[in-house]
Amino acid sequence: MKNHMLFAAVLAVSVLAGCSKSASVQGDGTGKLTLNKPSAVTVHRGGMAKADIKIARKDLTGDVTVRFANLPKGVSVVESDNRIVGDSGSYTMKAADDADLVENFITDVTASAGPGNISVSQPISISVKAKN
Repeated sequence: MKNHMLFAAVLAVSVLAGCSKSASVQGDGTGKLTLNKPSAVTVHRGGMAKADIKIARKDLTGDVTVRFANLPKGVSVVESDNRIVGDSGSYTMKAADDADLVENFITDVTASAGPGNISVSQPISISVKAKN
């Protein structure tokens, strides 16, 4: 039952996160993880662009794992290490030469950490443009 309540809380935070500049989730005890809404990213076909991810944590030790979901077709994350050790991380988005051309494509970024693997998500807007 406790896991169902935690899942419901995480889901509610994720839904509300789309409207705010940050979203937080409280774990068991005093652990808290906050994910700031990332700035929009524009990448050109065949090119790369950085996505900066910022978090805050309270009473959580260890690394924070970051995942990107539902990327536009032909866009990938270059880094094989998806952990944030401090309070921020930078991830490289790479667009293939034939990546879909999209404008403000909403992708989810999720940060997970701590006991109970608490997670919080925020939307990130990705645009893919034609080569210059």
